[in-house]
Amino acid sequence: MKTLAVWLARTLTIAACLVASGCVFLHSSAISEGTGAGNRVTAEHSDYGLLHLTAPATLTSDANTALLQQCQSGMLSNVQTELSMRDWFLIVQYYTVTTTAVCR
Repeated sequence: MKTLAVWLARTLTIAACLVASGCVFLHSSAISEGTGAGNRVTAEHSDYGLLHLTAPATLTSDANTALLQQCQSGMLSNVQTELSMRDWFLIVQYYTVTTTAVCR
């Protein structure tokens, strides 16, 4: 009986740790291709969502705006974005978009 209680306590503790740590999903895409000389610029923007129903609508555009603010010429090439989402208890999602580009 005592070993059953110990086993149950360990199992519940491990399950709680796994659920609390959250799951991370990564989605990547390239908006344009190109190589050339220029300065590499990077920007990141994050926001929250609930129940996979309220994903932030302006996440990518806000990150791209931050890229443009770093490039005086306004000419970006080789723009790449990466979306990561951390999911807690299937209720709260934390979205992060990281973008990199070459400023010409």
